[in-house]
Amino acid sequence: MSGRVSGLVALVTGAASGIGLATSRHLLKSGAKVGAIDISTNLKSTCDTLGKEFGSSNIAYLPCDVSDDDALKSAFKETKEQFGSLDIVVNNAGIFDEDNWGKLLKVNLQSVISGTYNAMELMSPDKGGVIVNTSSIAGLRPGTHLFCPAYSAAKSGIIAFTKAMKNNLELRGIKIRINSICPAGVETPLVLEAAKLFYSMPQPIIDAVTASSSTEVMKPEFIAEGIMELITDASKNGAILMAEPDKGFTYVEE
Repeated sequence: MSGRVSGLVALVTGAASGIGLATSRHLLKSGAKVGAIDISTNLKSTCDTLGKEFGSSNIAYLPCDVSDDDALKSAFKETKEQFGSLDIVVNNAGIFDEDNWGKLLKVNLQSVISGTYNAMELMSPDKGGVIVNTSSIAGLRPGTHLFCPAYSAAKSGIIAFTKAMKNNLELRGIKIRINSICPAGVETPLVLEAAKLFYSMPQPIIDAVTASSSTEVMKPEFIAEGIMELITDASKNGAILMAEPDKGFTYVEE
């Protein structure tokens, strides 16, 4: 599957705000139908707004805790039942909670793995599909994100899973592409939570991170453009796309 997304069916987790909302808007604007998944109470108003702009029949309101495998599987199935197919999946949901690292790993990593297997089960074997997993620059450079080791571990896991699954799918002859995007700081609620934790850290940690990382943040809409590229460019499979405020988009080589 490549090229235009008009008439295709997408599912986006973490769709109530930030990158997930910006991506959902891009997909709808391009003519896709979207199953919007989030645990946030803002999801309903988000879907209502998108429905008014792009047509209520093109957006599915799917409240769900992505850390609950059964609930997530049901939301995937509901998307296909409502729209008739499943062609695009953006595993984007994430939290920032180093104290509750078990929950963090379930939301940030386990749900990506579950979402990928759900997509493989529901996507057409003939037409195939595409999956984009939202990682982070923290997954590529964990040494510069020492204030969030559990978050960095989860995001590194997404990159490893994406690369391994690309080879797995390819060797099995399954027509599903899988890619990952790795943004630096983005203007989202998650980054605001990260900032609170960061500035509560001991001064040596603050100094070390500040010396090696930019504090500038990007707009979610910019990251959504990168996700759309990974969706529509048929040459991208197993691609890891890094996004930085000073350098823009860069593909990470092996």
